[in-house]
Amino acid sequence: MMRRGIFGGSFDPPHLGHLIIAQRIAEQKHLDIVTWVPARTPPHKNPEYILEASYRLDMVRLAIADNPLFEVSEIEMNASQPPWTIFLLERFRKENPADELHLIIGGDSLAEFNTWRDYRKLWQLAQIDVAMRPGINISSVNDEIIDNVSIVETPQIAISSTEIREIVAKGGSLRYLVPEAVRDYIEENRLYLAR
Repeated sequence: MMRRGIFGGSFDPPHLGHLIIAQRIAEQKHLDIVTWVPARTPPHKNPEYILEASYRLDMVRLAIADNPLFEVSEIEMNASQPPWTIFLLERFRKENPADELHLIIGGDSLAEFNTWRDYRKLWQLAQIDVAMRPGINISSVNDEIIDNVSIVETPQIAISSTEIREIVAKGGSLRYLVPEAVRDYIEENRLYLAR
C-alpha cells in the first residue's frame, strides 16, 4: 500500500507555488508519492485560453524532474471520459486498489467545490487535502464540505499561473517564479507571448 497524493490541474505553467504546496502536503500527510496530473482540457476553464496539453505536460516533467517524491501521469492526455475529477479518482482507485489516495487541491478550488461533478463521491474515493492560498475566504463554503476535507497549512505563496502568463506577455522576467528549466522552456518555445 502507498499513500499517494494526486495533484491535478492545468499547470499553465507549473510554478514554484505548485511545487511548494505539493512538497508541504506530502510531508504533512506522510505521502509516499505525489502524482501530478496535467488536465488535457480543464473542466472549469475555457479551452480557447489554455496552452496545448503537450507543452504543459513537458513543463510539469521539467518542474518535478529533480524530486524523487514526484511523478507525472499522462492519464488525462488520452482519456475518453470528460475531464472530471470523479473519473480521475475512479481510474486511480481501479489501478491502485490498495493505495490510500489523497486529492490535493487549492483553497480557490474549495470555494467552488460544490460545483464539481458528483463532489460528494470524491471524499469517498480519496481524502481531500486543501492548501489554502492568500485571499481565499472559506467562510462561504458549506459545513458539509468543510467536514469532509482536510485544511493543510502551507506557505502562503501568492504566485498564480495567470500572473505568470501576463508577465511573459509584457516581456517581464520569470526568474524566481518558476523552476529554471521551465523558464528556459517557455523562452525557447516562445510561449505566452502577446498575440
